[in-house]
Amino acid sequence: MTEKVNPVNVIKYAGAFVACAIGSGFATGQEIMQFFTGQGILSLAGTLVTTVIFAWIGGLFMKHGYEQQLENPADIISYYFGKRFGKIAEYIFQIFLFGVYVIMIAGAGATLAEYFGINPMIGRVAMAGLAFFTVILGLSKLTDILGSLGVVIILFAVGIGIYSFAANFAALPAQAAAIPALDMTKTQGGWLWSSILYPSFNAVVVIILASSLGKGASSAKEAQLSGILGGALFGGAVLAMNLGLMANIKELFSMSVPTLALANRISPVLGVIFSITICCGIYTTTVPMLWGNVRQVAKDGTLKFVLIALGLTVLGLALGATDFKKLVNIIYPFSGYAGLILMGFAAYREYGSRRSAAKASSLAEKSKEALGVNSSYDQSDIMA
Repeated sequence: MTEKVNPVNVIKYAGAFVACAIGSGFATGQEIMQFFTGQGILSLAGTLVTTVIFAWIGGLFMKHGYEQQLENPADIISYYFGKRFGKIAEYIFQIFLFGVYVIMIAGAGATLAEYFGINPMIGRVAMAGLAFFTVILGLSKLTDILGSLGVVIILFAVGIGIYSFAANFAALPAQAAAIPALDMTKTQGGWLWSSILYPSFNAVVVIILASSLGKGASSAKEAQLSGILGGALFGGAVLAMNLGLMANIKELFSMSVPTLALANRISPVLGVIFSITICCGIYTTTVPMLWGNVRQVAKDGTLKFVLIALGLTVLGLALGATDFKKLVNIIYPFSGYAGLILMGFAAYREYGSRRSAAKASSLAEKSKEALGVNSSYDQSDIMA
């Protein structure tokens, strides 16, 4: 029987998946600069590695979300890690998710402060408030909001990255050659390790929302295709952004929000529009991070849910008053190590356990056949 696949749903779910992955780190260009551009010209190959990994894990998360139909999306972690370690893993991952939420709050403040020169606390409070009110609306409205914004943000980011690369294409070799001498904040371990670590930490970011999105798909195939498309779109955006930043790195390496500088170079009007787009990108990650933490301990629509969301919002605001670049450099790599472990367990659940089940089924069939043969011999003996 052919599994039902609605192309409109695939695009909508892929958009929501991308929107969750795009946050202040990506939209500002800070995480791209640390994980890719700072690694030099070989980071272009690294973006391809990232795309393949993220499309693969996105497809798995959403497929498993459909298959398991979990009432609490965070239980997908227990599905991967088992009953013994699952609950411990859930709480560990929630800590990382909250760390990403704090980065989003800090990133909102940094964006508005760098472009408009206003007090960063204004941006932090505004983003925290928007996220809080969106979270208490519920997941169905959240999916529609994120799905729409994700596509818009990708188009903006890719467009600015490609234009900035094309406008300074001739200078790319000289710009790339200068990277080792620049005093840049970057991920340690080289281009290949960075390209593996980047989708790994994003796996931690998207797992709970991806499980929820997959649950609502029409079929396992539709869910998996949505995750694969979302991962591929995100990888394409990373490549475009990396090219744009690398072609202009000598002028951008010290900035907290380098993509905003690229947009402003094209046009001051575009700079204003893109600053709003960046804030939208931050918003689309802030919301699912907060929702994922609250949903772990309370059901949507309850008073407990609202009170916990409010408490975490206040705590996030307090912790978000920290240097944005340092937060990205500390929290994201550690989240990446946790994500690597998560991807290993997800791969085992998809391939290892199913292979074991298939092997057990094969052995059972052989046992049945053997019993049938023995039974026929016994009957022959009786007849004799």
